[in-house]
Order: sequence, then C-alpha cells, then structure tokens
Amino acid sequence: MTRTEVAIVGGGISGLSAAWELHKRRTSFVLLEGTERWGGVIRTETEGGFLFEAGPDSMLAQKPDGLALCRELGLGDRLVPTDMERRRVYVLHRRRLRALPEGMALAVPTRILPFLMSSLFTPWGKLRMGLDLAIRPRRDGADESVASFLRRRFGQECVDRLGEPLLAGIHAGDPERLSIRATFPRFVELERKHGGLLRGMWAAQRPKAPPAAAFHSLLGGMGELVSALLARLPPQALRLGVALRAIRSGDNFTLETTAGAVVARSLILAVPPSKAAGLLEPIVPEAGPSLRAVPFASTAAVLLGFRRSDVGHPLDGYGLVVPATEGLRTAALSFASSKLPGRAPEGHVLLRAFVGGIRDPKALDLDDAALLALPQRELQPVLGLRGGPVAARVFRWPETTPQMEVGHLARVAELDARLAAVPGLHMIGAGLRVTGVPDCIAEGRRAAESAAADQSSRVSDCGGVS
Repeated sequence: MTRTEVAIVGGGISGLSAAWELHKRRTSFVLLEGTERWGGVIRTETEGGFLFEAGPDSMLAQKPDGLALCRELGLGDRLVPTDMERRRVYVLHRRRLRALPEGMALAVPTRILPFLMSSLFTPWGKLRMGLDLAIRPRRDGADESVASFLRRRFGQECVDRLGEPLLAGIHAGDPERLSIRATFPRFVELERKHGGLLRGMWAAQRPKAPPAAAFHSLLGGMGELVSALLARLPPQALRLGVALRAIRSGDNFTLETTAGAVVARSLILAVPPSKAAGLLEPIVPEAGPSLRAVPFASTAAVLLGFRRSDVGHPLDGYGLVVPATEGLRTAALSFASSKLPGRAPEGHVLLRAFVGGIRDPKALDLDDAALLALPQRELQPVLGLRGGPVAARVFRWPETTPQMEVGHLARVAELDARLAAVPGLHMIGAGLRVTGVPDCIAEGRRAAESAAADQSSRVSDCGGVS
C-alpha cells in the first residue's frame, strides 16, 4: 500500500501539469497512468527526418499558460512560432482552393477590403455578414449552437463556408450541436459588450500593432513538453501502466489499482468523463449520467511525407478546410512543413490530413491502407500530387475529441455541485470545462493548487497535526 497526500489519475497533459504544480509546492503525490505511454493526445514521433505530430501540433499564444509552462521548464529557447509569411488558410469550394480573406479571425472579418475582394463569398453573402452591424444582440443569456449564433449574426452562407468546415477541423464536431458558450465564449462576450462581432473585433484591434503568430510549438514537437515534465518530476511518484479499478472514499481516498492500493487525502481525476463515470458512481451516484452525457468523436490523423517536386501546390499557407457540401471524407489538411520549421527534411514536405469526427463516424472502420489513400485520392487534383509519399503514418483516436454541445456548461455546473459534496475530490480534463493544451495546463495547475490547499486545511482542522 502506498500513502500520499494527493493521487492523480491520468497521465495526459492535465495530470502532468497538476503533478508539476504539486511538486513545486512540495506536496507529495502519486501519478497513475493506465496505458503504457505518458502524454495523452500529445504524441510526437520521428522517422527519416520527418516529425509526425499525432495530436495537437501547437499551442494558442492568446492563452499564455502553455507557453509559460514551456519557459518554466527551460524550453523557452525551443519555442517556435508558426510561419508568419505563410499564414494563409484555404477553403475548398467547388473543388477549388479559395483563400480566407486576410484578417479573418475564425469566421469574423476584421479587414474590410480583403473581405470585399474575396471570391469565397457571394455578394449577397458579404452583404448579409455586414448586417451584423445592424442586428440587435441577444440579451437573454441562453445557450445556442455555434451554427445558430453564426446564422443569426452572419447568415447561412457563413455557416456553410466557414463555420461548418472550421468546426469540423478544430473540434471534429457539428456546428448545429456544439455550444457557442462552451467552445467560443469570446464571441458571446463580444456580442454582449459591443452589440455584434464586427464592432467587437474592430474595438479589440490594437492600432498599428505588428501581427504576431497565433500559435507556437517546440522545435522537436509537442512531445518535448511531455518529456520535460517527466524529467523534472520525481520518478518514484510516477506509475506508468497502472490502471485504476475502483475508488473508495471516507476520511481518505483508497484507490484499488492493478499494482496495489494507493491511499491519498485528495484525489485529482484527469481522465475522460466516460471513464470517470464508472469510477465515481459508487461515491457520487448522480455523477454517472452527467459524465456519460458528454459525447466524444473519433478521428484519425493521416501524415504524408512527399518529395517537394511531387507536390504542385506552393503550400503557401497553414492548410485547408473542406466544407461538408463538397462531399469529401477529408475534413481538413495541414501543410505541416509550411506551418512550422523542422517538420520535413530538405527537399520534402509534410502534409497532415484529418478524417472522421461527427461528420464521418465510420471513418475509423477503414484499415490503414485505405486511410492513407483517402486524402491522396480526394485532394490530388487541388494539390497537384504526383507519385506516392516517401513516408506515411496513421494515428487513430477513437472517442477522444469531446463534443461540448448546447447546454454543456449548465450540465457541468450541476455536476460540479454534486462533486463538491465529496471533500478533496477534483475532476479535470478535456471535455468538461476546457479544451486545448493551454486550458488543460491551466486547469491542471489550478486543481493542484486546490489539492495542496486541502492538505493545509486538514492540518489546520486537526490543530496542526497531519
């Protein structure tokens, strides 16, 4: 039996960040990971000079917690921004690639002239988006889908040509079901504060500010962050390949694992909601249905390395998204070697395609050969592919991408109220309150801070005796 102050279950970036914060605070912990690999969806592999990112390839700079952690771990000189000279994003429309107008912030135009000159939208579509300036804001505070929000502010053409493909690429989800408040709360705040998105975005712009990279990664890929965390954490606290079977609560938490019992004063659960449901039901019976109500989408990342001479397109951007109206199974494709340095050897390029998601739930039924062939066949005409790839890899992510649907935040608030009845229990991770690497890092560190405070509180309650 192992005794510790805090037990963390889940060795993804949320759990690792919580462990790092506890280590800094000199609070004892044990970190359990049931699989044979740390890092969760962060996974970087190399082969023949190609750098393959199986999961997230970068971190949003606007949310500073990811970059701050890298610098804290001594990785500051390893941080690299996305290429500012090739930041174009394409949308496939009628089998032709059309660039998003310069200055687009997701679905919101922030520069008038490039937007008016764009061939992506019809004249009526542009006029309808401009009506955002005249449409009254919604004031009732109710949640709505991303599609409903964009349709109300910008019209259906914006949903079809921007909202749906961007959401398929970012969240592997359906804009008619995803919650605007859970996925893009900034848009809701802009409408509330400024009356509309256009006014809000224009007000938020800094006059004459030089453009900055929206994303950063690490020279050796996102896996460097996981490796740096593991190198700084005490090895005796790390339990890889140790699965949690059951949890009992009382004065302490007793975790029955495949390697014996762990007794802890506080517990941080950093596992997907569906896995947490069965573990928590003996302690909080009402939590199970709420946790199982969070749907997850299955996706696959298909990485293809080509000789540069075998790709006709200039790859002068970050990549492309594919609206569902195009009738293709490839949802998006990143020009990985254009977006970030060091992703392909000299004279070669690396492409990363995404398939599956809510749009195509049966994509993962295909074998690897079929998944590798799919984006090559569908995008060969627009990219001018000649010959086959010199390197290729498929990464499957079954039921991994959370779908934060309409009403999600209200359900999570109800869940939090139930979990609060169990002192010392903290539940974190993608699919509840946050998505994305920076937010998962921030939430993991906040949970660790609370768990460390639990220890101080108990010492105080016991008159200074732990």
